[in-house]
Amino acid sequence: MTALTNVEAQPVTARCDGTDLASLTFPKPKSMTLQRWLPALLVCAACGRGAVPAAVTPADIPALEAQAARRPENVDAQLKLARAYYAARRYPEARSALGRALSADPRNAEAEAYLGLTFEELAQFDSARAVYTRLLGSKPNRSVQRLLNGRLLLLTRRELQYAARQAIAREASLSATTPDPNTVAVMPFRYVGRDSTLRPLERGLAALVVTDLSRVRRLRLVERERLQILLDELKLAEGGRVDPATGARSGRLVGAGGMVQGQFQEVPTQSLRIDATVVRSTDAQISAAGSGADRLQALFDIEKAVVFQLLDRLGITLTPAERQAISERPTRDLQAYLLYSRGLEAQDRGDFAAAARSFQAAARIDPSFQQANQQAAASQDAETATSAPVTEVASTLGAGAEASGAADAPSPGTLGDALTSAVPSGADKINTVPDPTGAKPGPAGTAPKLDLPVPAPNKLCESTGSCGPPHAALIGTLIIIIRRP
Repeated sequence: MTALTNVEAQPVTARCDGTDLASLTFPKPKSMTLQRWLPALLVCAACGRGAVPAAVTPADIPALEAQAARRPENVDAQLKLARAYYAARRYPEARSALGRALSADPRNAEAEAYLGLTFEELAQFDSARAVYTRLLGSKPNRSVQRLLNGRLLLLTRRELQYAARQAIAREASLSATTPDPNTVAVMPFRYVGRDSTLRPLERGLAALVVTDLSRVRRLRLVERERLQILLDELKLAEGGRVDPATGARSGRLVGAGGMVQGQFQEVPTQSLRIDATVVRSTDAQISAAGSGADRLQALFDIEKAVVFQLLDRLGITLTPAERQAISERPTRDLQAYLLYSRGLEAQDRGDFAAAARSFQAAARIDPSFQQANQQAAASQDAETATSAPVTEVASTLGAGAEASGAADAPSPGTLGDALTSAVPSGADKINTVPDPTGAKPGPAGTAPKLDLPVPAPNKLCESTGSCGPPHAALIGTLIIIIRRP
């Protein structure tokens, strides 16, 4: 117990091999929570499989390169070199060293974990996802599952940020592309009232509208998170702008032919009013409008009425099943939905601990609120993943996967050989989500695109169970619907 009382110590640099356990130290946690201690505790738990390596730095690279050259088949030598390359942000070289380590030992889960982290830095998101998904398939313990689920959620956010930056960089070419008129995105609603407790509904109302419109078979919906990340990159959300020109620009960048924009506020007699429009991305003209007002407790009734108005004025005839699906409520408790909306707000700014608390509070008020339960679990997993330093993440994942003994490892040399032979050192094959231009793969290092299959209409939200942020069980799958011209 000596090590665990030394909370003021420097980050872990000692070995946990049983001979010097007392010298093991951990960084001072921000809070005395299980999530903050979990990665370090798992490192100690991993001692049964062997020593946890000491930290390496970029300064160690020359000596480690010489050692690895003398012992090319030695897994520890290649893994130490990969860690040093990673610390120096020399990610292509780290990938090559990890490939050699996995050629020698295809079942080395720590090397695989580092490989996933390296793929993230190289923007090879599909490859990173494949690594984490395989480690999840090894049926590790619950703590390691949470860490992997958290990495997958963070990976999805990182992928969306990368795609948003690419779209912004190619805005001129995207402006010349005609978006699919049946693809719709929903901007955060703007709150123009005075009661600050209602402001989180900016996200909550957008999430409701996305979910409801996804019930219409004719429409394809852009994920709320994807649009929110784009707005954050453009810094448009900060000003609360909802003018048609802003909506049209955002729509072109995400490949949406229609953008739903709206605002809400209190009106006399303690009522709430919601106004919304659909803006065409091609010419910034309003193609439909809807509004509704009622007491605050009737929030869901107001939102449903506005959605039905928009669909009617767009000339969309609903089937009885679609109308019934749109009429469904995520929860019957307004306070629970306010807390859920607050969780979305915290999640969007990357504060996963606050998001988890809000989602959990919503679920306590209404235990049947499925989305709140899912988002609480996802935010907890993301907080676990963001709390641990990269070195501890790799050690923890490696220990957990190897301890499970259930992994179906690739055939000897398969993964490692593919990395060292198919991908030359220094050449980055970058995988990203498709963009509205339908760009084809370019030369190495120029961010080629993946051609992902497009599901049938209205399958985006059905495939995830909701159109909210991807939850823990499904964050390994990212579906972006873009119709190619």
